[in-house]
Amino acid sequence: MSEMQFKIDGKKLKDGVPLHIAVAALDQFQKIVDKSYLGVSGNKRLTQKERDKFFIRTTEIKHGSLLTYFDIALQGVQLGLPFVSAYGPQNVWDATKDTFNFLRTVCTAVQNGKQPIYEFNNDGDAEVHIGDEVHHYHGTVIQIGKMALPNYQELATLLGKNKLNEISAGPIKNEVKDIFLGAEDSDAFRVPTKIQKDTIVLYCEVFDFNKYKNAGKLNVSVAGQEIPVGEYSFSIFGNQDNVDYIYSMLKPVVILNCLVELAISPFGGEEIHLLHIIGIGSQS
Repeated sequence: MSEMQFKIDGKKLKDGVPLHIAVAALDQFQKIVDKSYLGVSGNKRLTQKERDKFFIRTTEIKHGSLLTYFDIALQGVQLGLPFVSAYGPQNVWDATKDTFNFLRTVCTAVQNGKQPIYEFNNDGDAEVHIGDEVHHYHGTVIQIGKMALPNYQELATLLGKNKLNEISAGPIKNEVKDIFLGAEDSDAFRVPTKIQKDTIVLYCEVFDFNKYKNAGKLNVSVAGQEIPVGEYSFSIFGNQDNVDYIYSMLKPVVILNCLVELAISPFGGEEIHLLHIIGIGSQS
């Protein structure tokens, strides 16, 4: 595997590197590569045992911009993607590079009002139709893309005017990096959303609430409701008193009246992006 570099640059780094920006960028980059490892290795989650085997190893950090030389360490791990013959760190990086290009393509499509259409073959690979264009991707890359999209979205929030104007990664010897995001790419992975007009009534459990952001998470465990069983993020709509929502965490079941915000998924169809809570219902 070639010697690699990860770089962030911008006005924010002119007089030194703000630690919170450096940490945020490096953290999301680590999580992106982690998702590639999970996809390549077939593991469901990154346990401490797996972390001992797989990690990004920094060999040098330079300032001005923040430039980090790194390699991918794999110790005692056998990896195999169906579309490559070699095993090792290069598998993980190739998956990372291909996933970046895949996500740029499908996110750009939905932003332009074009819904990607996926046709999978018996090997799990896919043809992705975007208008008259046909793109070919390995199934593992699509799987990794679904896991890594939130991390790319977080990474892109660091870009923009008076923020970072470059986030890049790839072999040092390559002038064009495998991953490159510029100042204009802060919305590169943004997914269009729409709010449904009709209010729904939801029986659920509130298990997390941030009183400063008036937002939290809830769990829907009862099937047969207007949204599927699962965990969802929510925010309080308007200037409601948040005390009732704080106390709602003490109850095993609470009734919430909400509006559903749907995201146009780059992976096909729509998915729930956020629940906007307009009030707490009463038990009958």
